[in-house]
Amino acid sequence: MLFLVTGEIDGTAEPTAEFLQASHDTLELLQTMERDGKVRGGGVFIGPLGVCFIADCESNDDLHQTLTTLPSFRFATWDVTPLIPFHRDIEMSLDDALARARDAEA
Repeated sequence: MLFLVTGEIDGTAEPTAEFLQASHDTLELLQTMERDGKVRGGGVFIGPLGVCFIADCESNDDLHQTLTTLPSFRFATWDVTPLIPFHRDIEMSLDDALARARDAEA
């Protein structure tokens, strides 16, 4: 299961040593997860303090475990959007919708 994960930090937060270390450790962990295939890609926002990535998790529980073990979890506000791969959307809905639209036009 794919999830778009976004974590944002309040821009008024003071950059304490604890926060900076958690941010550093989170980015290293996300980099490792990307190498291992758990994260499909992502990056750090330019400007506001935040990060986004696509997580490939086996379940909601797996995603929960992934997020809550990030060192910076408690510093950020997290948003998660479930995704389906492009090819699945084509298979599940677009092919049928296109066929119906072509039939209606004929």
